[in-house]
Amino acid sequence: MPDGVIVDGWASVIAAYSVTTVGLIIYAASLWQRRRRLERKQS
Repeated sequence: MPDGVIVDGWASVIAAYSVTTVGLIIYAASLWQRRRRLERKQS
């Protein structure tokens, strides 16, 4: 087996995608909340 090859690394791939997805959801919620707050201030 060549050096540097990850065998059965799907758990790591799923973990990385999960962390990324949660981060993007939190970021989107933050943007949505900031937009609502700004719209209320301008009204």
